[in-house]
Amino acid sequence: MAPKLFRNATIISFDEDAQSIKVLRDTDVLVKNDTIAAIEKDIQSPDEAEVVDATNKILSPGFIDTHTHLWQTALRTLAPDTTLAEYFSSYSHYSPLSASFSPEDLYISTLAGILEALNGGTTTLLEHAHNNWSVDAVKRGYDAGVQSGARMWWCCAAEHRNGITDEEMLEALGQRHRSGNEGGLMELGLAWDGMGTQSEEEVERVKGLVRKHDLKALTLHHLGSPWPFDNSPSLAASPPKSLQSLNLPTIFSHAGFATPADISALRKHNWHLSITPESELHYGHGQQTSRLVQDQASLGIDTSFTFSGDLLTQARIWLQTARGTEYNRALGTGKIPDRNPMKVEEAFLLATRQGALALRREDLGVLRVGAKADIVCFSGEAPNMAGWSDPVAAVILHANVGDVRDVMVGGEWRKREGELMLKEGTWKAFREGFVEVARRVQRENERPQALGEKFMGVGEWADVEIMGTRRREG
Repeated sequence: MAPKLFRNATIISFDEDAQSIKVLRDTDVLVKNDTIAAIEKDIQSPDEAEVVDATNKILSPGFIDTHTHLWQTALRTLAPDTTLAEYFSSYSHYSPLSASFSPEDLYISTLAGILEALNGGTTTLLEHAHNNWSVDAVKRGYDAGVQSGARMWWCCAAEHRNGITDEEMLEALGQRHRSGNEGGLMELGLAWDGMGTQSEEEVERVKGLVRKHDLKALTLHHLGSPWPFDNSPSLAASPPKSLQSLNLPTIFSHAGFATPADISALRKHNWHLSITPESELHYGHGQQTSRLVQDQASLGIDTSFTFSGDLLTQARIWLQTARGTEYNRALGTGKIPDRNPMKVEEAFLLATRQGALALRREDLGVLRVGAKADIVCFSGEAPNMAGWSDPVAAVILHANVGDVRDVMVGGEWRKREGELMLKEGTWKAFREGFVEVARRVQRENERPQALGEKFMGVGEWADVEIMGTRRREG
């Protein structure tokens, strides 16, 4: 591929010595193949280089989403007021809804979700792929990842479903991966919910699968009290501690009730959380303690069919949620807060470098020489951006998806001058097929399943106060 040269940009770089953001102004970035080759002023343009005028533009590392379920994208707007309990019964992979998706439907729905991410500047995603009701469904989901051109960790859910074993799924996926991973942007991993309830023998069996298929990451949901399912009483307990021998990037999603023992285990074993702010607020997961371990945390989207699918929004929501929590704690003492508890820079790093650290990839989530050329270019000229001086504050507090003008993954354009660059066809042509799938799937599942007397037979229901803005009569 031809070299690319960004001219005269404001660059959100990272100072490894100071472990903080370093802003470079009026600086050039040279990309060769899939890597950043130089960052300095007045770079001499190589022959045949594509030169991009980045004057008054902000160059950011691509955002990194460490927890998502992309196959559900076609359900968009179907369940705007659902709770997590309702999600499990009506919209999850455990619900009857999965029968509405053919393998081809699933491919289309998944690809649409990835394109939404790329459009908003997310260049790397970890997919918790629980589209595991058939081997063909598993393979077509993976195919969508390859076709998207995004950088992905594709973590297949380890469950025995419909007579299919996890061994069969991983074998089929491994064959697909070896023959169809064009560009080398895909990595295989394992999603292992229920690990905490397994015997040590079962844990060792699954660890054998990880080694056999050379899987590169492990991810699992972790909620905690009062939810009646969990992966262990504590991340420090057995069997999670038996994961140490795998020495894999390990990401626990949500974990809003992380205990002091959990936090200690995360730091000890270099495991990470994926906080999904909008999802946890929307569904009612609960989010009490993750802010206390942001040094071992990153950000994710979760089920984007119910809300925004861009990581920029998640960073902003988490920043203000964490701030509000600490402010309210201080105000509850009857005194006035004396400082802002969380900096904008921390939100930016959670969406970029922290995601890379969760995946143990020092060459992602930063703009520096030798890093992968996963780059987002923000326009600084829209009404919401004009007048910026601090590029980090401009991105986190003021930018929106419309300001993302260019997105590059591994040196290849995925969005250019505001237009998505599909590997095959155009977004307009693809959109028509996606809308057709979405309309049919939603029509077939417009009536949610009834909830039982208790959640999963054991969880007690709470009486949630209903809020409204209409003036009451009488």
